Amino acid sequence: MKTLGLIDIGANLTHPQLFNQLDEIVNNIIASETESAIITSSTIDDTVIALEIIDKYPEIFYTTAGYHPHNAKDFNIEYVKLITSYCKNNKVVAIGECGLDYYRKYSSIEQQIFCFENHLIMAKDNSMPIFLHERNAHLDFISLLKKYKNDIDKAVVHCFTGEKNHLKAYLDIDCYIGITGWITDLARGKHLHDLVKYIPEDRLMIETDSPYLTPKNLPFKHDGINQPSYLNYIAEIIAECLNKDSRYVKEITINNTKNFFSI
Repeated sequence: MKTLGLIDIGANLTHPQLFNQLDEIVNNIIASETESAIITSSTIDDTVIALEIIDKYPEIFYTTAGYHPHNAKDFNIEYVKLITSYCKNNKVVAIGECGLDYYRKYSSIEQQIFCFENHLIMAKDNSMPIFLHERNAHLDFISLLKKYKNDIDKAVVHCFTGEKNHLKAYLDIDCYIGITGWITDLARGKHLHDLVKYIPEDRLMIETDSPYLTPKNLPFKHDGINQPSYLNYIAEIIAECLNKDSRYVKEITINNTKNFFSI
């Protein structure tokens, strides 16, 4: 076991860009500072595939179970029983990815709210952490979170890229915050260099959201496809922003992740 093993809280390993080269992805993880990763599920099919990956690499991977807001149109109440059954597997460590996304609206607002609220109820009923997605839907999103605030023990806003008032609203209801390679993108994510300073140490986690959001500070040539082995480069930028030793920041994120997901 690595002396300092980073944990990627969000990797889309069921995406063909990663799944089709899974053995190479795993070898890269083994050679890196990353020790394990949580596979992000966006549908029931994703969860099935994720559990197959976990069967092959049980020492490295965990998964979530749930429906991304893009796929809310496909969610129905019968899936509650199925997702609940997956929660009995100790490799399923959170409900999600779920939430609201009004940016693309692949599902209607009504479908998204119905799906999201059912995920919040599942997290409550199964005493599970919840893995959250929000884009251009802050008011409805925070309203639903506040409604269930006292019923859900732990929630993480994955891939946070928002503004200071959004961050404050999430922290006010004790959410954890996931930071991705967006923070390395000076064209889009420079505001995060300041905002990350407002995240309490015990609420900070890191993720790649691979194969998306490849860190801009990679010191080598690459194919543009993000992967969990690049997690270290996100931690390094965060450490610079906080004016902290990088090992200290990495240890914080590891401890927070283990506590949050009970792994």
